[in-house]
Amino acid sequence: MSSRRVRATVVLCSLAGLLFALAGPAHAAPSPASAPSPAPAPSPAPAPSPAPAPSTAPAPTATSTPLPEGPWPPDEILARPPAGVAPRSLAAAGPSTGCPAAPSGVQRTAPGSGKTVALTFDDGPGVTTPAILSILQRYGIPATFFNIGVNASVRPAYVRSELVTGMVIGNHTWDHPQLPTLSASGQASEMDRATAEQSALTAVGSCVFRPPYGEFNATTLSLAQQRGMAVWNWSVDTEDWKAGTSTASSWVERIYSRAVAGGSQAHPVILMHNPPAGIPATVTALPRIIDYYRAHGYRFVDLAGGTGQRASTPAAATTAAGLHVLVRNAAGNIIERTLRGSTWSGWSQLGGSVVGGPAAAATSSAGLAAVAIGNDNAVYRQTVSDGGARSGWGSLSGVTTTRPGSGVGPDGVESIVLRGANGQGYLRQRTAAGWGAWVPLGGLLAPYAPSVAATAGGVLTVAGVGGNHAMYVKTRSAGGAWSGWRLLGGSINSDVALSPTADGTKVVAVVRGGQNGYYSVVNPDGTGWTGWRSLGGSLASGPAVTRNGAALEVFVIGGDGRIYRRTATNGTAVTGWGGWGALP
Repeated sequence: MSSRRVRATVVLCSLAGLLFALAGPAHAAPSPASAPSPAPAPSPAPAPSPAPAPSTAPAPTATSTPLPEGPWPPDEILARPPAGVAPRSLAAAGPSTGCPAAPSGVQRTAPGSGKTVALTFDDGPGVTTPAILSILQRYGIPATFFNIGVNASVRPAYVRSELVTGMVIGNHTWDHPQLPTLSASGQASEMDRATAEQSALTAVGSCVFRPPYGEFNATTLSLAQQRGMAVWNWSVDTEDWKAGTSTASSWVERIYSRAVAGGSQAHPVILMHNPPAGIPATVTALPRIIDYYRAHGYRFVDLAGGTGQRASTPAAATTAAGLHVLVRNAAGNIIERTLRGSTWSGWSQLGGSVVGGPAAAATSSAGLAAVAIGNDNAVYRQTVSDGGARSGWGSLSGVTTTRPGSGVGPDGVESIVLRGANGQGYLRQRTAAGWGAWVPLGGLLAPYAPSVAATAGGVLTVAGVGGNHAMYVKTRSAGGAWSGWRLLGGSINSDVALSPTADGTKVVAVVRGGQNGYYSVVNPDGTGWTGWRSLGGSLASGPAVTRNGAALEVFVIGGDGRIYRRTATNGTAVTGWGGWGALP
């Protein structure tokens, strides 16, 4: 929240409909060199339970009374009075792990070389958070969300959705006080309570911190650095909070013009907001702001140093009808098209309102099942027959912080894997007897989607990305015995895709490292790893991989937003790769 917020008159209007949309940080390419030690596996936690529907804060009543500086009234900045929120255990609020060393002082310029721009959103999550995430997904760009702990406790699903879509989540204190007015212990409590809330919801801590109103003192800087958090303010203030819930075009134009004033800077950090009641004018202005900076040669970055793209990962499956590709469209629905022979069909609408991309697997020779994340962070499934019959979306419950992964074995058993709110992997399976419960797989996974595949010998392989960005696999033998997590290495920054080879004897893993695609072939038990081999390309999403007769097919979203396909004509040896080609 801007430090200029001393007095303001808030104009409040009703919020009409908000659009939902499509979209994925980049690190070094995978390398089999010196493998880091595996992430420790915490003791198993209870299987995820269905996420409760997020509460909706009552809309503030219109007023022309000047508001004093500070978080008052609660509906202005806080979703509920802090006294009404039960505190989390502060045991989870230690120094953030996996963060680079926190620099001293206050940062105000976007990271990266060349021209870079960082979009930041304070005071959330709020009612406009899904619309903002949808726009960012559609454009495939990163951003940083500085959430208030109280607000995160009211809308936990939105916090997890920020993580699912690859955004950086920062600490903006527990209830938005003026930090310099507090004692050292008071400031520490503000930081720690917010971190504890975020960690409880996502199993991910904060590497970045923004003081409310941009106000800080030496104590603030010292405490943040002790907790591994870099302190970030901004260089461009849109003052969008002054618009309140107004949808007037004059506010949209003012926000846009103030945002693009950063075009005079090489590394602007742009301050915007998404408080509980939302700022619809910011949502309306955001696509134009993105278009402006793209047209002027800027790269979008987050404040943790992440660059690259975050398009929603596609899904692929093969049935007798042909090769199917599924994606999340700009409206937040799942759509599907099929390659029959050499001809692609048009897009078919599967509906839904989902966060992130889908996963899919053929459940028989004549149908497939699609799975995706609902706005409540639960897993939903829909079956589609080759004849066009659809089951509609049904909930499989769970609380996930990543897109799910899915696969079907030769025995017809369907498996779904995800990363739970505690960072562990979870598995749920459908046998002839029906769906079993969610089973914890342990581990401490990074927020990239895990994947699952079953081979002809009855071995089940689950792959995920550890906190060190390396890939790990965990296998279950045909006799039902589980291995521990085994390190396969790499430096991965996307969802993992797994498929059996065309003959079903081995497993193929496809990932993104940097912005290139890579693949590796392993034995079902995780041994005999070939190392990472480049597929090239410029990937804006994680990959999807599926068998297609004797071939293997890989699909991604490219940097231009189109779907690209690459085929290995020998899907058993995983050779005979053609080039990347865009779908018509």
